[in-house]
Amino acid sequence: MRILQVIHQFPPYSSQGSEVYCQQLCHCLRDSGDQVGVFHISNTRPRRPRRLDVSHQDGIQIFHCVDGAEYSRLAEWKNLFLQESLSQAIQSFNPDVVHFHNYLGLGDDLVSIAKLHRPLIVYTLHDYGLICPNAILWRNRSELCSKDSPDFFADCCPTLIRTSSLAMPVTAGLPSLARWRQFAANQPGRRRRALLQTAVGMAEKIVGRPETTAVEQKKEFFFTATRRIFSEVDLFLSPSRFLLERYVACGIPRSKIMYLRNGMRPFPSRKIQRDPDARLKFGYIGAFHPHKGIELLLTAFRGLGDRATLHLHGSAFDSPISEAHFQQNTNHPIEGVVLHGRYNNSEIGSILAGLDVVIVPSLWYENSPLTIQEAQIAGVPVITAGVGGMAELVRDGIDGLHFQWNDAKDLRRVLLGLIEKPDQLNTLRANAPSVPGIEKQASLVREAYVNLLS
Repeated sequence: MRILQVIHQFPPYSSQGSEVYCQQLCHCLRDSGDQVGVFHISNTRPRRPRRLDVSHQDGIQIFHCVDGAEYSRLAEWKNLFLQESLSQAIQSFNPDVVHFHNYLGLGDDLVSIAKLHRPLIVYTLHDYGLICPNAILWRNRSELCSKDSPDFFADCCPTLIRTSSLAMPVTAGLPSLARWRQFAANQPGRRRRALLQTAVGMAEKIVGRPETTAVEQKKEFFFTATRRIFSEVDLFLSPSRFLLERYVACGIPRSKIMYLRNGMRPFPSRKIQRDPDARLKFGYIGAFHPHKGIELLLTAFRGLGDRATLHLHGSAFDSPISEAHFQQNTNHPIEGVVLHGRYNNSEIGSILAGLDVVIVPSLWYENSPLTIQEAQIAGVPVITAGVGGMAELVRDGIDGLHFQWNDAKDLRRVLLGLIEKPDQLNTLRANAPSVPGIEKQASLVREAYVNLLS
């Protein structure tokens, strides 16, 4: 078969969960004898002139659309360059199957562009982006959203959707006002924060507040785009049952969606002989985005630094909002917190070998977190909130521990429980679950392709 994978970014430009999974899937399909291509965008420099770079990476043909324009997934205006680039890639590669992944930064009409060329369309749902403009069902940065109805345009939805206006040619390449507001609110300096918030307020007086401006127009645009994708995709793949049920409740026919847990490629992991009298080593591995719960984790750990250490591995991955949020929460050193910064995915085995526990404090439901599966491969217990895809992967009291969602006091309780009775870790380690191999999972994905083609 000839299979084209479409994703917002691809290693080495970004190596977060969905990108790493997509890369491993591509390698397995290539090894099975299929011809594999990847179409992706990125914010690499220089961004001008716009171009479609074609190359080969490990036997995979790469179509790299440089400057595919950010925020186009939620903007009513068309990105003709992105459309033409995907169409050119499909004409050149001539795939039997086009498999979409994370849709961040990609236009709403790319599925339709692919459909014009008549390949089969498969779509792996890595988040909630087709039913939620912020993709994570996190309302106003304070509460979760159930999304349990076909009328899923909640009152928080309009903030990130952008409709056509006279200012469009000037503002199309800039973040939305809602993003600017988030960026301003996360500034660590009080004066700078106030200045930016004032500037955003002045802009909102001119063009209107995102929450209340052109709401019906935004609703029609978002529903039309999402339902078109629901209709044109031949098969959706969901890595978690929780996510599958949310999408079925919002309108995807159950006959068009299949539960298929993500597989992982094993990695070398060496066990370090730990001194039983040493302080426990807790670890966080991943992106420092606000919805990942870094602030919650630091609040829960504060004051425990004389009895344990907390090791933070990751970065803001070039997100100005996330970088400002992280600086705001780490301006003053916290005893026992060690910041290691960016890491290469090839280092994950040695990172996990040096940790006693991995903490996944996410404030959204998550889907099938790569970090949890990596920790389980290495036999490292996981502490996480008991909601969404996280609760599916971690069994409370068996191979890991749950805490109440968005509750720093309850997370602190769980941390203290392990600090005071570290022998619990022996039982949790012994019950570490098996993680599906990427080869087996790729064979099931390939089987789904074959069934569709036949």
